[in-house]
Amino acid sequence: MSLAARNAELIRRRGILALLFFAPGQVLAARKLRDDLEAVHGQVATVDRVRADLLWLADVGLLQVAGDTATLTERGREVVQDRAAMPGEV
Repeated sequence: MSLAARNAELIRRRGILALLFFAPGQVLAARKLRDDLEAVHGQVATVDRVRADLLWLADVGLLQVAGDTATLTERGREVVQDRAAMPGEV
């Protein structure tokens, strides 16, 4: 993976966490996340790419996925607030 692709991935995943942080109940569906990623963060992605990111973020404990819906975890909130590092960031 190129450096540019890796940076875009980190920005997109951080964007997902930030969107969840400010969402009511800190819960959003994948399609809403995709739409908001583009509208708020300027990150264009397919719903499948967002779903893959959600699974990765769930694997590292930053959110929980149930069906097509993601919920931010305490650890995810700490990453958004810069109290903890995002896995893969230096």
